[in-house]
Amino acid sequence: MKFRVLGIILGILLLAASLCFGHGDEEVAEDQVAVKSTGYWIYNDIDKGFAEAEKTGQPLLIVFR
Repeated sequence: MKFRVLGIILGILLLAASLCFGHGDEEVAEDQVAVKSTGYWIYNDIDKGFAEAEKTGQPLLIVFR
């Protein structure tokens, strides 16, 4: 009886976690579209980023995912 209740609770927790954290890829895709549309951020072009940093004299922030 204890194992059945524990299994049900564990199943509910796993279902809740998958519903809460299952949208990561969609959020990244939406962020990428928003960033590219503004033209302010340089995405996936390291040479262009270095050139812009040289031109403006500002530091370059690189994020690896």
